[in-house]
Amino acid sequence: MKFKLFLCLFVLTCMLLSSPTPTFATRPEAREKQLEEALLQQLHSVIVASLKTIYSTEFATYSCERISSINELITQKIKDEGSIRVDAIHGAKYFEISVSLCSVGVKKDDVELYLKNDSPTADYYMVGYRIAPKD
Repeated sequence: MKFKLFLCLFVLTCMLLSSPTPTFATRPEAREKQLEEALLQQLHSVIVASLKTIYSTEFATYSCERISSINELITQKIKDEGSIRVDAIHGAKYFEISVSLCSVGVKKDDVELYLKNDSPTADYYMVGYRIAPKD
């Protein structure tokens, strides 16, 4: 009887230890890093399209990326000029994000992209950029 109980517990323990478990960030720094990586993954197509536009090339390459700033803004209605067109009524939130890229293209420039999502579809698009060439 004890042998069967021991065997059941042993098999159950082995099953629990071998099953894949999701990884959760317990430290705030790790969680912040995961959120940054998730956002950069979502912005990847916008980043590549922006680089293709800037460098007028079919292929855009870069070595590293990071979010340098995120600004949360709220739409406002100006009486005579209408309002900013976003996917919600006046008073909706939209974001401006700065993404820093390193070793971009053949010249290995550092590029900072300025992205915004105040369009009716809330898709991000490039509103500007800054290139810092390597010496």
